[in-house]
Amino acid sequence: MAGFVLKFEDQVLRECALGLIATIGRTPDNSIVINNPAVSAHHACVFRDGDQFVVEDLESTNGTFVNEKRVTRHTLQGGDVLLVGKHELVFDPVAGGDAVDGDAAAAPISNLDDTVFLDTRKHRALMAKLSNGQADRAAAGPGGLALTSVGVLRVLNGRADQSEYHLEARTSLIGKADTSVVRLKGWFKPRVAAAITRNGHGYMATLLAGQMSINSQPVSGRYDLKDGDILHVSGLTLEFRLKD
Repeated sequence: MAGFVLKFEDQVLRECALGLIATIGRTPDNSIVINNPAVSAHHACVFRDGDQFVVEDLESTNGTFVNEKRVTRHTLQGGDVLLVGKHELVFDPVAGGDAVDGDAAAAPISNLDDTVFLDTRKHRALMAKLSNGQADRAAAGPGGLALTSVGVLRVLNGRADQSEYHLEARTSLIGKADTSVVRLKGWFKPRVAAAITRNGHGYMATLLAGQMSINSQPVSGRYDLKDGDILHVSGLTLEFRLKD
């Protein structure tokens, strides 16, 4: 089973096994919890795509790095080193162990919604390699959506196995893969076409393969979803709605 070796300051903390999908972050509802103020509440997610694993940054405050390069999305190879805050996660395609439920190396913090910006020498050096020379702050999101609101995708047109899908997970995939919440039908549909991620401010759609448009406008990267948006993803038309 694939997984990560979690390290802090060159000390191995534990092994974290990976299932079909896992989220990495500071709050207890993540699959891999790193209780450190440099880590965002929901920092990154890792999901299986066929025989490979893909890591996606969830617009974290301090960014997600793979082998000292800041990434939005990256297909992992054996030995890749993820830097999340001050912690390293070394990817091992045949690792064992259980998913962590906390991080004893870091002291508890009083406000789980606040992320401290890193100012260590290593992080400054990594950020200096970026074209803009500075870290991006987490997106404010549409309308200050509370976590109690749940997004729903309603099928308007196209082949699907349900009429609507509730987006209760931190990351919901659209594609042909077994891990997808919204399953695409057809031989030539992408295994993973798009990801819908949920954070403290709202929902965000990210194109992963194929084509996607929102409100008839092509989307090539990320898009902050708003109530009533119409998504066209690989032949499927979906309406995004919010429910309290």
